[in-house]
Amino acid sequence: MKDSFVYRVFASCKFALQIGWKINRKRVIMELLQWVFVYIDWLVVSCVLIRFILDMAMKRTSFGKMMLYVWSVVALEALLEIFSRFFETYVKPITDVELYAGINKMLYDKACQVDMLCFEDSEFYNEYMMAVSQAHIKLPDTLQGACQIVARFVAMIGATVIIYQIDRFAILFTIFPILGNFVFYGILNSRIFRMEKENIVFQRMADYVNRTIHLGEYAKEIRMTNVFRLLKKQYDRAVNAIQKVIGRYSIGNMILFWLFQYFTFTLLQEGAVLYAGYRVLVSGTMAFAQMAVIQTTMNSNTWTLIGFADSVMTVVKNGLYLEQTRNFLEYEPAIPEDQDGLIPELPIRSVEFEHVSFGYKKRAEADFQSNRGSVYVLKDINFKIEGNQSVALAGYNGAGKSTLMKLLMRLYDPDEGRILVNGIDIREYQVKAYRELFATAFQNGRIFADTIEENILMGRHTEEDKDKEKVRRALKLADMYEEVENQPLREKTILTREFSKEGVVFSGGQNQKILAARAFAKESPIAVFDEPSSALDPIAEYQLFENIREYGKDRMLFFISHRLSSVRDANIVFYMKNGRIQERGSHGELMSRNGEYASLYRLQAENYQF
Repeated sequence: MKDSFVYRVFASCKFALQIGWKINRKRVIMELLQWVFVYIDWLVVSCVLIRFILDMAMKRTSFGKMMLYVWSVVALEALLEIFSRFFETYVKPITDVELYAGINKMLYDKACQVDMLCFEDSEFYNEYMMAVSQAHIKLPDTLQGACQIVARFVAMIGATVIIYQIDRFAILFTIFPILGNFVFYGILNSRIFRMEKENIVFQRMADYVNRTIHLGEYAKEIRMTNVFRLLKKQYDRAVNAIQKVIGRYSIGNMILFWLFQYFTFTLLQEGAVLYAGYRVLVSGTMAFAQMAVIQTTMNSNTWTLIGFADSVMTVVKNGLYLEQTRNFLEYEPAIPEDQDGLIPELPIRSVEFEHVSFGYKKRAEADFQSNRGSVYVLKDINFKIEGNQSVALAGYNGAGKSTLMKLLMRLYDPDEGRILVNGIDIREYQVKAYRELFATAFQNGRIFADTIEENILMGRHTEEDKDKEKVRRALKLADMYEEVENQPLREKTILTREFSKEGVVFSGGQNQKILAARAFAKESPIAVFDEPSSALDPIAEYQLFENIREYGKDRMLFFISHRLSSVRDANIVFYMKNGRIQERGSHGELMSRNGEYASLYRLQAENYQF
């Protein structure tokens, strides 16, 4: 039932009308009136007026009465045209913006709810991109299509009644355009959508290359290496793949389009002319005036039917995109951002992992639709931290250090085991209140196109003086205070040149200090620093970790670092390998055991000896 043609049309119209009504009722009402008035005008002029004039001419009605009727129709047309211009030039442009803002707000709100794991699922991400990239275009198009369907359907019934009153058998000719539009044109549109869907992956690949070539952050590598050759090969493969997909569909699409044209126009127009001509010239059973009305009405009705079919197919085609939007908006996250629950009590006395295992969900390439398995990146993690201790996570890339912290912050939920804070499973806490426990500096954190102040406070405002002092203190701890003070606008300086030519573009290390300042500015009981110094020189790194330790004295502190010289002063060191905690203890204890941690530490220490 849900895959049927009628259901898809109905579901798409219903969704567009519901969303449109929710965002802007005036637009829905005015859109429907616009198309109803268009076809009232068409029926009056193309069908009723011509028939009335011909009837009056045959009855030799006075010219004055005829002109009175004509001018009444002209006046009606003028009023309808005024409404149409008002809608097209004033109402539609303004409400288009409101629809754009409204649907995107819904998508933004839902995007902030989507589980982090979804962004690592390529199928979900493709559907997500279809939802967010096309919704603001497809919604007004589908809303217009839904209103056109209603207006054109009513107009076709009116025209059919007029034809039936003149000759009931002439209605049979409408079967041809119905076949042309709803059979052949329907199949054609479905094939076009499948073709476009097959090309999404390749189009994304081509768009990636286009974006890479145009962005300044890739310019150095492109000019100093031969990577452009690789990008061009990737682009050529994408273009060739798109061409092959189009080639597979082209012959069938051409045949279907020919059948659509032949049934819609040729068979109808030539057949209707021959039938009416026979009735007038051979059998003498139809007046010439009736023939003219039938021809005019049928011709106009054909174009209305074509428009109706176009509206239906547009709704169906757009509906296939809006279906992704609808599914995305109806998506129920495993970890709802608005989940209610317990409010964490302060102070934080303990953090405990009990037999925690976790794996990112991946789809097997061989069976993309049905196979779904987990590749564990953390296995049977057990530990308990009590009080304001500092915990260092060390180990090679891919050991699971960052994933462990994401589980603690409840960006993911474990597949097995549980995580306890103050002895309570973190899934029982209110999500937003629980995440407020953490001050974080992520390894791949992002700088936003806003002021330095906003990049540090991240929307957490209290009083202006307190905010300013908080920002300055955070900048001092991050060793960025003097650099910011040297800027003309100080903490009000815009970062990046995305929207302002006066924006400042900091180096990678300076950006990393801003990310650290973001964590320093948040007075939370648990602090997490994930590789906060990877872009810093050894001296800057040493100073930053001294400040992190100073900041972490009054809170539970977790930090990740590849450079083991930075973890020596931690109360506890977890050395991780292959998703497990291989060694644990203080730096001195791990060195005395002379295990892998000690070997790696000595190896790194040799590189700093002169």
